[in-house]
Amino acid sequence: MALPERNQGSLGGDLISIGIQVALAIGIPVVVAAVVGNALDQRLGTSPAILLLLVLVGLGLAAVGVFVIIRRYLELNPVQPPSEAARAAGRRWEAEIEERQRKREAGEEED
Repeated sequence: MALPERNQGSLGGDLISIGIQVALAIGIPVVVAAVVGNALDQRLGTSPAILLLLVLVGLGLAAVGVFVIIRRYLELNPVQPPSEAARAAGRRWEAEIEERQRKREAGEEED
């Protein structure tokens, strides 16, 4: 399953697409494994051994599928370092917190 090309402002569409892909990547292997495992168990009289084994295999395949989906998404949408404006806002917020802490320790009233 390939992710769509990234368009600016389409984060909601990306998240819906990824949600559907993750649901399918988890659901299909587990359901197929359960159905096949149950059928084999009934035919061979080994209930629930094969079912459990195949469900575990299905969960492993699902984990690999989710990993691939997340990796593709991150390749198309690399995490950007914070902008200078974000850094400045963080520094102002930190200074405000430190000032409040200093006032609290000095017994001064806060604004």
